[in-house]
Amino acid sequence: MQIDVAFAHPVGPYSNPINHLIPTYCHVELSFHTTAVSFKQQLVQNMEGSNKKLLIELKKRLDKINGKIIVCFYINFGEVVSCRFLSSLIDNAYYRPPEKPVYDVLTLECTVDQMNKLTEFYLKNLGKPYDYVRAMLCLFPYTLRNCTYEKYFCSQLVMRSLVEAGLCEEPPNINHITPIEVYNYLKKIPC
Repeated sequence: MQIDVAFAHPVGPYSNPINHLIPTYCHVELSFHTTAVSFKQQLVQNMEGSNKKLLIELKKRLDKINGKIIVCFYINFGEVVSCRFLSSLIDNAYYRPPEKPVYDVLTLECTVDQMNKLTEFYLKNLGKPYDYVRAMLCLFPYTLRNCTYEKYFCSQLVMRSLVEAGLCEEPPNINHITPIEVYNYLKKIPC
């Protein structure tokens, strides 16, 4: 199975003053191809928990879809951990599969078990808020040591998901990692 880790440049849907503060990539997110039926089954299996309402809403969106889908998990600045579906039939780059000039993409191969763990991780974390403090501290050489993972910023969320799924080792700075550092880390090691 294949996972796409997309690294956004501060252009198109990501062109705003805040995103121009971070060099090269301003955002990172993860997507994968699956079927509506398969993803719906995973939603049902993970229905218990604090985010049940979000999972029910996501399932309702899936009820209108048949066949293959591209699932994208992400957290944007100031938002919550979310899920959107991508399609090459849409003109808006935010809702298309990741492609240049907006995104650079690294593709990772994974097993079915790793994909299930990855999806389970995101479904359990849907709705968690953005971690402003840790994200802003990435601009400075200071970090907070303890992390409860009740809040996330984009690069931390993606790395945490890959670690939890067993796709790579935890980097030493996972709670103080920028999108370019995620890119460089994933390029150097076999995930």
